Amino acid sequence: MKRIITIILSAVLTMAVSAQERTPVEKIWEEVFNITGARQDSKMKINHGNGMVMYVHNGPLGKYFECSKDCGGTISPYWANMKPEEVEESNKRNGKIFDGIFNAVRHNLDSLMTLSEESYHFESHNHDADTITYSLCLKNSEGSVKKLKMNDGSMGFPDAVETVSFNFTANNKSCASGKHSRGYGILAYNKNVFLPNRKSYYFDKQPYLDMITSFLKQKKIKSWDFKWALSEDYYKDGNNRQEYTYIIDSGHKNGQTLGTMYFIPREKTKLAEEIFTKIDSLTLNYTDIHPEQRFRYTYNVKDELMRWNNTNAHDLSLMFEGVTGVDDLFFKSLFVLFGITPQGYYIAITDSENKFCIPKQWYCLKSFNNGKKEYIKGAKK
Repeated sequence: MKRIITIILSAVLTMAVSAQERTPVEKIWEEVFNITGARQDSKMKINHGNGMVMYVHNGPLGKYFECSKDCGGTISPYWANMKPEEVEESNKRNGKIFDGIFNAVRHNLDSLMTLSEESYHFESHNHDADTITYSLCLKNSEGSVKKLKMNDGSMGFPDAVETVSFNFTANNKSCASGKHSRGYGILAYNKNVFLPNRKSYYFDKQPYLDMITSFLKQKKIKSWDFKWALSEDYYKDGNNRQEYTYIIDSGHKNGQTLGTMYFIPREKTKLAEEIFTKIDSLTLNYTDIHPEQRFRYTYNVKDELMRWNNTNAHDLSLMFEGVTGVDDLFFKSLFVLFGITPQGYYIAITDSENKFCIPKQWYCLKSFNNGKKEYIKGAKK
């Protein structure tokens, strides 16, 4: 008996240690957070349908220095009311922040290169036009190793178990004085876990839905059904930018999203956090048990959303997608989203075909059909 207890405790401790292990990119993003005080990275777990589960951790890293008014270059509204010397002072502060970020990133990546099975590193600096590229294969898969040369000159490892990459470009061509500069890059970590039979299957939505909806019913959350429809003609006429905050388009002529919206009033913040946390936990657990089903799960959506709790934001963030059917110009998916407005908190559970679209007034619409709106009775627009 004592032996069994020892084995169980050993297994629990091993799992606990494993759960606390940080990926190489997590360590870098923690340093970036300490420098900037803001998180901008995202973490996902995905089964694309290719017989493996991908763990993805990435995010943008960039720099943005504005022109002063006597510069002759473009100037953004944010700087429009600032004096030239104030703009220059702001640029100096930003420069110190970005120097700290890139020094931290490059120091960590240089250290990881010595531990990698294969690695590539390229930098070019010419008249403030910068190119920085890292491609690291931390662990290859068994058998032959595939390598793929990308258009930007970096190297990809499509079958590797663990990879890290960083691609960054910057220039000041838009401003002759050299005071105007933009740069953008992506720092990414990928880990591939191959399924035993290398097969994936469509998402079995009913057991998952039963689990979530039964919990929501227990909490007696107010809800209403909605329909968001979108045709290709309406989409191509430019209404996508005017009317929608988010669109996934399969290229099929018509699409629709049917769903149920659950609402929690603003004064019940603790209840909202409890429900967001529970649904997030149930989803993560379900994908752990059923990794063979096609899905895309994003970690920490609840935490990111709650950061906007004291603002007037109207955010609806995608936490989970379960792919229930797909073809060349056709898809069916289940989506679960968390939302927040000044009025309260929302959970949207939807079935979508061909196009998944979120209208800008999602929080008060009962239906949206190519611009024709039906509002929920009594809802604040």
